[in-house]
Amino acid sequence: MIRVKVLAFGEVMMRCSVPNKKKLFQSNTLEYMFSGTGLNVMGQLKKFGLETELITKLPENSLGEAAISHIESLGIKTDKISRGGEFIGIYFLEEGFGKRPSVVTYTDRRGSSFCKSRIKDYDFDEILKDVKMLHLCGISLAMNENVREIMVALAKKAREMGILVVFDCNYREKLWKKRYEDAIPNYKKIIEYSDIVFASEKDISNIFGIKSEKENVSIEEILKDLIPEFANKYNLKLVAGTIRDNKTLNNQTLKGFAYKNNEIFFSEYNELEIYDRIGGGDAYTSGILYKYLKNSDLKEMVNFAVASAVLGHTTYGDTPISTLSEVEELLSGDFKEVKR
Repeated sequence: MIRVKVLAFGEVMMRCSVPNKKKLFQSNTLEYMFSGTGLNVMGQLKKFGLETELITKLPENSLGEAAISHIESLGIKTDKISRGGEFIGIYFLEEGFGKRPSVVTYTDRRGSSFCKSRIKDYDFDEILKDVKMLHLCGISLAMNENVREIMVALAKKAREMGILVVFDCNYREKLWKKRYEDAIPNYKKIIEYSDIVFASEKDISNIFGIKSEKENVSIEEILKDLIPEFANKYNLKLVAGTIRDNKTLNNQTLKGFAYKNNEIFFSEYNELEIYDRIGGGDAYTSGILYKYLKNSDLKEMVNFAVASAVLGHTTYGDTPISTLSEVEELLSGDFKEVKR
């Protein structure tokens, strides 16, 4: 195991899935598990051999205990998770098929223990001790002013301590009351302390105001225009993301990209066979971060991350669980229908 400690701060939610791709009204049973961007990334990085830890706040009841048991089952450290309150965010997932999209319905997550947490609930000096990398996400940033205050303060403290700060834009329109009007100033606060950013062409253009004048060109050409200016403006060490071509819900292709030291690399498009869509992007993020910490070149980094994402779409649940050897086997072309 590589002795590198990676920490994530973020919300843990309960996912309630309707089985067999039914709609909610068609079923009287639900399957539940725990999820969250930080949880997903830490779970996958643990599978890759890194030491990982999650910082959040969970209710002081059986729901909180169940969540902690799940997190620990993934090998993620939970020692510094704050406890208190009574509620956890919940979402209901109706999985789509073919042309029918998946539907996610949230309960009142803003009443959760995490969303009601305050800076005083977290000892930053203790939390960040021996940490190499801190992961933050735009979904948590959208919750409320309390969480935003914690995130900015945590990112600032991490920067002061020489810790790599990772920010995944993960912009979700429905979570911001006034859409970009609310999101833009908060994203700009957090990026000031970020070293590595995961962003799309729309994020760079619509949130950070960096536009391309190119017309009738590919998304790759637009990104070649946008990313260098974006990285230089905010002094970023790495910018990464994915491009998807969605033919149908279950028939998609994915291409990865990353920019570092004035160089950009795009992978080829890879076909996705989708068993469970949610968490696939977190598998890509995990692959990029793992190879960044290994000082890999851009080509190796992106191709590994894409392979991780491809496998991440083939397993059930939000948290990707592929092992390092499984990703490397896919990369090498050593595919076996049945392992014996």
